[in-house]
Amino acid sequence: MSDDGYRVISVEDDPKLLQEALDQVSEDEGVVVSVLWQPSREVAVGGVSKQVSSGFVVIADFGLEPPDSHH
Repeated sequence: MSDDGYRVISVEDDPKLLQEALDQVSEDEGVVVSVLWQPSREVAVGGVSKQVSSGFVVIADFGLEPPDSHH
């Protein structure tokens, strides 16, 4: 994959959608670094309050070399 580096992927609060996102990272030869779940919350964007739904945040690295399968 030519898009090396970290990627942050937001996923709606649904285990099936999370599985699809993780599968896609794997298909794109990325490595999942972390998966976080965040509850619904109110955030400020540009000084304006906004309600954000609960969901997952996937951190993936597309710049790592694949692990050696002989270990």
